[in-house]
Amino acid sequence: MATPESDGQRRDADARLWAHHLHTDTMVFQRGNLFLVAQSLLAVAYSTTATSGTTHAAARVLAGFGLALTAVWAYVGHRYHRYNRAIQRRTAERLPDYAETYRASRISGPSAMPLIAYALPVLAAVMWIVLLIVT
Repeated sequence: MATPESDGQRRDADARLWAHHLHTDTMVFQRGNLFLVAQSLLAVAYSTTATSGTTHAAARVLAGFGLALTAVWAYVGHRYHRYNRAIQRRTAERLPDYAETYRASRISGPSAMPLIAYALPVLAAVMWIVLLIVT
């Protein structure tokens, strides 16, 4: 038989797990936003430099930096996506309401998380590679 203290400890542990789940989910999206803003600013700087009529060396440097930043974005996205999936599985194991809602709302195909972690960096990499080629 469970004691009130163990029930309270279980509720506290579940509350911490849920808060941790929300935090990691939010961090994935916030980091994605940060990298998208950085990529956008680099794209603006690239286009300004590339159309200035002077040397295109600066534009190539910016495109190279954009490609490197994209590699960092993909690495960070991959690590956080894997970590987030682990927290998601653990939350589903501990919180039956979450597991039920997750199953009921799941649609076929990839979720948004892999798209943010992988597809956006791949698209940015393609953009920077093309810009390096045309400059």
